[in-house]
Amino acid sequence: MRVSIIALLFAASVAVAQSPASSTKTFAVIEGVAVDSLHQDVLRGALLTVQGTSAAAITDSLGRFRIDSIPPGTHRVEVAHALLDSIGIALLTPPLNLDAGQQLHLVVAIPSVKTVIAARCTPAEQRVGPGALLGTVEFAESGDPAIGAQIILEFVAVRVSSNNFQAVPYRRTTTVAANGRFKVCGLPADLSGSVMAISGTDSTGQVGVHLSSPVGVVGLELPDPLPHVTSAPGAPTTTVGRKGNAVLIGTVLDPSGMPLSRARVSVAGDTAATLSDAEGRFTLNNLRSGTHTVSARRLGFQPAEAAVTLHSRAPTHVTIKLGEFVAVLDTVRINAKSEQTLDRVGFNRRKQMGTGYYMTPEEISKRVAEDLVSLLSMAPMLRRANDNGKTVIVGRPRGADFECVTYVVDGDPWVGGGIEDFIRSDDIAAIEVYSSSFAPAQFRRPSSDCETVVIWTKWKQR
Repeated sequence: MRVSIIALLFAASVAVAQSPASSTKTFAVIEGVAVDSLHQDVLRGALLTVQGTSAAAITDSLGRFRIDSIPPGTHRVEVAHALLDSIGIALLTPPLNLDAGQQLHLVVAIPSVKTVIAARCTPAEQRVGPGALLGTVEFAESGDPAIGAQIILEFVAVRVSSNNFQAVPYRRTTTVAANGRFKVCGLPADLSGSVMAISGTDSTGQVGVHLSSPVGVVGLELPDPLPHVTSAPGAPTTTVGRKGNAVLIGTVLDPSGMPLSRARVSVAGDTAATLSDAEGRFTLNNLRSGTHTVSARRLGFQPAEAAVTLHSRAPTHVTIKLGEFVAVLDTVRINAKSEQTLDRVGFNRRKQMGTGYYMTPEEISKRVAEDLVSLLSMAPMLRRANDNGKTVIVGRPRGADFECVTYVVDGDPWVGGGIEDFIRSDDIAAIEVYSSSFAPAQFRRPSSDCETVVIWTKWKQR
């Protein structure tokens, strides 16, 4: 249910200017502009309808609209927009008395940040913090609300004491309501972090959240639940394959905005990966629908990520611009977050178990390694080898998987090979290396007898 008090609060934001009625006209006209008060901008693509009539209009790129052929009488104008759905409010003007031939100038505006916060968050929540993250979660193909999906918001806040600065990690969770909406109240007014939705075994990508004002708005879409099939009466129910029908088409640019070839593009949580062509273009097929994170990297450039929403009904287009490579990252910022990030992904817990070979950020910084091969060759279960004149890393020779090594980068499997051409030693925050029998379940590939290398990059620490 939308917050109903907004209609009353909105009445104060209506501005009206009338022109003399003309006896030669039998209809009224409403024209004006729609304003997005949350982001200090105009509201583009909003649908305005006059209740009880077929009269309607859509705001243009400047937020302007004009509604013609309105029958005389008392009417209310309703405003519909994805932003309004996400914050869960109904925008409805007070009753407007319209005469034949009248032209009414109307300014409609999304309520102020203060009003939205007061409507969606309790006084107790506001005392914890002035900010809020509001949003919706639905299934990408059906459009149904993802009722009960879990929302995870992670961010780092800086705590200032008399002696130093301390970065404190926070993790807030909530669930999606029956109307598909969620809220996380009591947040700092200035926040940078990530949010994701989880439903069963599916999840969205981690979407960046930046609250420059007290209210943040995000819309997430999950893959539709996988269908289940039963082979025979009484037999166990199984889930069909995870391959999808969505297509991602895009372009990779260098820092100057020129097309960049041979950049590796992949989607988090999916095995699909490809290289951009001479024009910087790429295509990824057979992806699952929903909100995902696509990443691009090429040696010598700062990797880049973008959130995309995929559907099977039409390809999604994206442009990814890589940054200039910075050999030395902001040490204070990386050190402040790396320990919390590595703890969150389980690195510290696995290191305590001691079933593999581990390199912490401190250990990596002490070792001068000119490339990824030099860094990995320090692990006892790995060694250098020559592959047609190129130095590569191989594992122990065994069985059919002769000297093979599988890689996981920032939690996702690396497919397609050639990792030495895309990740440099300066990129790396931490490393885990496991012999084939000791790889943790989340990193092990089925029927594989390879050594496993898990790399956590600095770009995920920021």
